Parts: sequence; structure tokens; C-alpha cells
Amino acid sequence: MSEFLDFGEVTVKTKFSEKYKGTPGKKDRLAIIWPKDTTNGAGPFGTRNTHFSDKYFVCKEGVCCDKLGPSSQRFVCIVVHYSTNKDGTIIKQEGEKTPFDFKVKPWVFTSKKFNQLKSLHQEWDLKKHDFTVSCTGDEKFQDLEFVPCKESIWQLKPEFMDVIYRESEAMRGTLTRELGAELTTDEIKELLGVGITQPSEMISNESDLNDILDQV
Repeated sequence: MSEFLDFGEVTVKTKFSEKYKGTPGKKDRLAIIWPKDTTNGAGPFGTRNTHFSDKYFVCKEGVCCDKLGPSSQRFVCIVVHYSTNKDGTIIKQEGEKTPFDFKVKPWVFTSKKFNQLKSLHQEWDLKKHDFTVSCTGDEKFQDLEFVPCKESIWQLKPEFMDVIYRESEAMRGTLTRELGAELTTDEIKELLGVGITQPSEMISNESDLNDILDQV
């Protein structure tokens, strides 16, 4: 197969496909990862007010709000997404640095889900507990239910934590980019079709073309 491909031969993979999403009929097990260094009071969440028009972008409180209405607050954090069976039980593995398989992923969600997690955290410290996630409706709408677990598996041993932090800390510096594109005001106007300069008058006939060529 040639290393150079045509349009029809390429499937574009976006970073969105790497984010966590709940799947109907499957119970997932997650853990929110706080920053490794919390001495400055840093928490795990990034947030931005965003709009959507073909893609998510950060609100500039101007033409975007005039055209699309009020922005929506979105949140992002980093989670351990354990590999589990459909019922949420951990799939064990041998011969690896951790006895459980996992992926470290960004998780983007709405203010509604943030408030759900906040309520859960008030009773079960999510810094110390995993939780299961069940998608109860259409995957598109991500209607999720959260149930706390009695422990946080990735924090059971220091060597497990080292493996997780090695991945999560590398992601943290650019985490808020997952919430939406940082566009300039001009880029937002272009996206929304506002104030677009009309193309110059088209050359209508051969005599117009000859007149232009004579000036070159």
C-alpha cells in the first residue's frame, strides 16, 4: 500500500475519540486523578464557557453570544478508565506493571454532571474512591449514574500510582484544550458567517480578461 493516500482512503482520527464516554449497557469503573502536587490547592478540574457551531470553541462574550445565545460551562478532568467486564468488574492482567488494565483519558462533561459528582464527593471523597458509571440512555446525551466504590484501586500501591501519574501529569498542562478551540474574534466571525468580505467581482468575459492581461 502506498504511503500517500487519496481522500477516500483516509479515516481522520480526532482527539475526541480518546475522551471518556459512557456506553449504554456497560458499567465502567473510573477514578478522578488529582494533580500529583496539591500543595498549592490545585484541584483536578478545568473549566471554560463554550459555544458549539460545527465544533466547540471558547466564548469571547461578543459576537458568539449575539449569534448563538448564552454560552455553556463545560468541565474537564483526567480519569483512570479501568478495563472491566460489562458488570463493572476489573479485568485482571499478569506480567505488567499493574495487575489491572487501564487507560488514562480526559473526560469532558457539563455543569449538570459536575454537580452530580460534587454531591457524590461530599459523602464519598472521590480523591480516595473510584466510582462506577452507568449510561442509562442514549449515548449521545450521556445520561450517567454514579455509584461510589469502597477503594481506589490505582492508589493501593505506590508503584501503581507512579505508573498512572507518569501518564496523567504529561496531559495536565494542555488539558483545557479539550474543552474547545481558542479562536480569535475574526475566526469566530468566519465560523459563524458574520462580516465575511465578499469576493471581488468575477471576470465576466474574454474582453475583461484581455484588459487585465494588458496591464500585466
